[in-house]
Amino acid sequence: MKKYMLMFLLVLSGSFVLAVNSYSECPDGICDDGYRLDKSEDGVVFRGYSKNTKHGQGTMQWPNGDEYVGEWKNDRMDGQGTMTWANGDLYEGNWSDDIMNGQGTYIWANGDEYTGSWKNGVQDGQGTFTFADGEVVSGVFSNGEMPR
Repeated sequence: MKKYMLMFLLVLSGSFVLAVNSYSECPDGICDDGYRLDKSEDGVVFRGYSKNTKHGQGTMQWPNGDEYVGEWKNDRMDGQGTMTWANGDLYEGNWSDDIMNGQGTYIWANGDEYTGSWKNGVQDGQGTFTFADGEVVSGVFSNGEMPR
């Protein structure tokens, strides 16, 4: 778990440096290279690449404390990215059309952890679930259900 938190902090700090440096060069929030800072009326903040749609690397922060750092495609989380929820849960892995899809690791705030395949936002395919107490279940998960 420490490894994933360290990786997340490195990604987050790198994105913050990029955001600060790029924004300081573009006081109106929009740069010639497509980098921008957008703040919506409901408090959502996006820093990243966006000409007509969010596309490429970017960070989105919601007023409740949720944050996504990663790749975007056509205004959706798509590609490699890390989502951290305000409740302490964290997912690092592949996204497709705003949904966890492909390989990834989800760490719950209570210490449970799943690493493996995701399909349509649930564990599906080969994976390993490690409970906070150390119990491990490995195998083929199906639609979010653990192997028996």
